[in-house]
Amino acid sequence: MRKKHDVLVLNKSWAPIHIIDFKRAISLVYQEKVVSLDHEMIHYNLTDWVEFSRLCEDKDYYKVKSISMDIAIPEIIVSTTFKRLPSRKVKYSRQNVFTRDGHICAYCGKKFKHKELTIDHIIPRSQGGMTKWDNVVGACFPCNQLKADRTPAQANMRLMYKPHKPKWESPLDGVSKGHPCKSWHHFMSRVSIE
Repeated sequence: MRKKHDVLVLNKSWAPIHIIDFKRAISLVYQEKVVSLDHEMIHYNLTDWVEFSRLCEDKDYYKVKSISMDIAIPEIIVSTTFKRLPSRKVKYSRQNVFTRDGHICAYCGKKFKHKELTIDHIIPRSQGGMTKWDNVVGACFPCNQLKADRTPAQANMRLMYKPHKPKWESPLDGVSKGHPCKSWHHFMSRVSIE
């Protein structure tokens, strides 16, 4: 779920690569790793954005207070160095396995919090199973302990779903037409989804 103060990040070629929260965006602006875009897509370096923030109306931009001033939160920032598009491969990680599985235990089918799940190897590593997308699932601790170092068939347990490698998600997935940042819509068509 995208929040209204999130900021769209473009690479040096103005292709969408990420969506970040406003605190990270302001930090990147101050580190001069990005330039800020206004609603007309005019870009500003740090000094110019500070001046722009001083002059712009509060109703046009959300602002955050610093010790010395209020600074406008840009809706879009552009990297001054990063040229590549993000990798279209989904990185294998514990969090990504749980996200893929909807935080549902593969054996009992109940939904759990992240900290209540563990990774289970369908074919255990002790039996030659590998750590790869189609051999791992999220499992609650009781089910994982019950299955132990056995396959589901050996443990007489049924998998509730078949694991798979998840598809890459566009940085603009989930951004609706009603999103408060109308300026983002210009970039939606520039992201191709496989």
